[in-house]
Parts: sequence; structure tokens; C-alpha cells
Amino acid sequence: MTGARGRHDIDERTTMTARRLAGYELALPEAWVAIPSDLADVDVWARQEAERLVAAAPDRADVELRAASAPGEPAEDVDPVALLASGLAAVAGTAAGAGVRGLEAAALVRRPELGRVDAMVTLAAQQDLSRDAFVADLQGLVSGPEAVEHLLAQEVDAVVDAGEVRGLHLMLGHLEPDLGEGVAHLEERVALGVFPPGCADMIEVTAVANGVGAFDDMPQDVVDVLGGLAVDLEGTA
Repeated sequence: MTGARGRHDIDERTTMTARRLAGYELALPEAWVAIPSDLADVDVWARQEAERLVAAAPDRADVELRAASAPGEPAEDVDPVALLASGLAAVAGTAAGAGVRGLEAAALVRRPELGRVDAMVTLAAQQDLSRDAFVADLQGLVSGPEAVEHLLAQEVDAVVDAGEVRGLHLMLGHLEPDLGEGVAHLEERVALGVFPPGCADMIEVTAVANGVGAFDDMPQDVVDVLGGLAVDLEGTA
């Protein structure tokens, strides 16, 4: 993903039994910002991108800017460019720190003038990972012996032009000792796999919201993003 449209290529491999994923492109909807994967200086890029986004945003009332400020911080002291740059740099850092070869990332910035990143999404091609194996791995996260703490685990089943979409909509609880005993931070995320027809490979998609309530229907919104996904297949059908 670069700008509104990008391309990712994976290693060239063919078999006699199935087609292989040669690459994919994702046309990002409005308000999504592609995170370059080859940044020489993350902070410089994040600052420049934040300046561009805030400059292009329509003027809003001061009360809206005040909503983005920290408790007790005067609205006039809020720098939306600095806040947004920090958020974009955090997304870039998370993607780089994942250690996944070829990982692509994007950030959702609906209101740049508030200095807030609303969500992030990552995509990565996975070779030889079937739909059933992927779904079983996800189910193990919420029902296996090493299941994570969760308040919601809802199956997602959809179809986009690139193929079948399967996965989970999750509401996770992360304990925050600094906030008090038993206090948890809620995280909303969607973990999906896109399975092109007749292909042995898939694309793994993970979206994480910046707080509960960032979406009215997060699974559907992420599936809508995947409506812009196009795959290149090669090999024997």
C-alpha cells in the first residue's frame, strides 16, 4: 500500500495442485493512510504526513479540539500535528516491530484536526495456510488452553472480490494494574483471513481500534476496506 493504492509481492512459487499468490494490491478508502514499509526516519515521515493531513482538514470548532486534549489541558495548548504524528509513528513502529516479512500497514485518520488515529490495519501474505487451519488457530485463541481474556468472540464470514473472508471480531480485556486491581483496558480488534479461490495461500488481516466505540460495526467496516483488495494468482488452477 502506497498512497491510495499499493502492491506487495511474495516469493514466486508454483505447484501442480493449486494456484499461488503472486501478489496483491489494496485500494484504500478515504481517511486511510498507507504506512510506507521502507521509512528511513519514521518520526520525520510521521511529522510531515501529520502536517499534510491537518492542513487539508476543514476548520472545526474549538470545542472539538478540546475533546482531543488531555484532562486539565487547555485546548489552546493542544497541537494536533504533534498528536497525530505521534499516533502515526506508533502505528509504523508496531508494524515494523511485528517482525513479519512483507507486512503492510495503514492507519485510519477520520479527523486529522483532532490529532487522533482511529485504528490500524495490517496485511501479510501467508503461504500454505488453509482456511480450516487458520480458523482453528483463531478459535484456539478464545477457547483453547491458552485462550486470551475476552468479552466477545464473534465469527466473521463474508465474500469480497479477492475471495472468501473468515475470522473473528474480538473484544479483549487487558488488565491495567496502574489503574487499580481488576481494572482492564478493552481492545476491539478484527482478525481475518482472505482466501482466494483455488489458491493454497492466503492474506492475513488484523485491524485494531483505538478504543471501544471507534466503530459502529467494526467487522463490516474492515470487510468494506477489503473490497478494495485485488490478488494476482499464478500456477495451475
